[in-house]
Amino acid sequence: MQSANYWFAAVILLSSLALRIAVRDRSRLHVAWGMLALWVALRASTLLPAIWRPDDPVADSMAVALVELAAIQIAVVLIFDLLLGRVHLPKLAVETLIVACYAAVLFNLLYKVGVNVTGMFATSAVAAAVVGLALQDMLSNIAGGIVLELERGIRVGDFIRVGELSGRVRHVRLRHTAIGSPDGDRVILPNSHLTGSDVSVCAGPQRHFIPFAMPYMWDPHQIVSTVEFALRASPIPDTATDPAPLCLVREMNPTEIGYDAVVWLCNPGMERIGISAVLTRIYFALQRAGIPATEIPTLLEVRKGARAAIDPVDVLRRTPILRLLAEHDLVELTSHLQHLPFAAGEHIIQQGQEGDSMYFIVQGEVAISFRSEDGGEREVAKLEPGGHFGEASLLTGESRTATAIARSRVDCYRLNKAGLQGFIQRLPELAEDMSEVLAHREMELDVVREKLDRETALRREGETRNELLKRIRRFFAD
Repeated sequence: MQSANYWFAAVILLSSLALRIAVRDRSRLHVAWGMLALWVALRASTLLPAIWRPDDPVADSMAVALVELAAIQIAVVLIFDLLLGRVHLPKLAVETLIVACYAAVLFNLLYKVGVNVTGMFATSAVAAAVVGLALQDMLSNIAGGIVLELERGIRVGDFIRVGELSGRVRHVRLRHTAIGSPDGDRVILPNSHLTGSDVSVCAGPQRHFIPFAMPYMWDPHQIVSTVEFALRASPIPDTATDPAPLCLVREMNPTEIGYDAVVWLCNPGMERIGISAVLTRIYFALQRAGIPATEIPTLLEVRKGARAAIDPVDVLRRTPILRLLAEHDLVELTSHLQHLPFAAGEHIIQQGQEGDSMYFIVQGEVAISFRSEDGGEREVAKLEPGGHFGEASLLTGESRTATAIARSRVDCYRLNKAGLQGFIQRLPELAEDMSEVLAHREMELDVVREKLDRETALRREGETRNELLKRIRRFFAD
């Protein structure tokens, strides 16, 4: 019992050291302290009357065994948490080592108290064989679990495909692995099935070929360039930007040309959502290119239903920079408008982009966002039907100062420099009025941003108006 006392003191010191360091799992310390508490109870039992007191050799052997078990737990904490903390050994390997050490302590204890350990192994061999045959499937699954844990080929959170089954891994146990299917079901897969089957682990975006077809009347170069620009210009939900989307000619049938939109989808198991967003983007891109949706037999099912017609003259009449135009001028200007639809999420214009046009919203909602010099982007306005944006680039040809994003399906009209140039040259006072409207709008923004007094604001408005007038005349003189 004296040797056990020294062992007990040594383990207490080591446990104190382990408690002071940052360990990942203190439950091992609790197990060790439980073993030491049993040692104390066993030590106290030696003070009982002789009739209840355990034999000294047996008590001494059991005390040493308890301290050894506690020492094993403390050693695991010090070695694997402190010395090998960055190695990240498989948990199963650590647990297997602990079980082996426990077994060694147990057999040593049995040997010390006089049990024939060799005879136990000999007599239990037949029983072990019978049990092994009865539990063959279970042992096969456990062996598979050990392999999965040691190789770490499948981890929690991975999306895997096994035959017709697919889902995200929820946990890996010794006998089975549980995955959550895209339909919300929890599927239990025996580990032996995983180790004996081909398993695909989706580690990143997956390539998908999304087919559609167009008649021969449309130039393939136009189709490919239009689709690729639309898929790359604005982010698409669940779709990677790198690698960039592609459009390829797949085949040439007797009545149509088959195309593939090649995209990399980022949400395994929910590919249909990404495919729907891609097809919607293609639909609106082809509409803007002047290709009727009725010419796309396999692309999308177009929902029938006419939208209320909006008179373009009413749209132009509500625009401040066009307030000097007479009714017949507005009617003439409508012939220069181009109708453009956009899907939700598409960038209509982007900050820093070259442009010489403005947009009039007739349906949907558009968000205006601004990217600051530090890279942060914030939404500064929301525009609804009747709103307009981009007039500064239309009048001066300068780069876009903000980004306009469609928040829903958006229908709008676009007016470019060519459509307005004849009116600017025919009506000189129009440029003066436009510069006044823009200068007043900039002055209102400066008052809010810089809290200017009235005199300073009016002086700056006059300076801005003169500068804008020069730039407008210079731009339309080209």
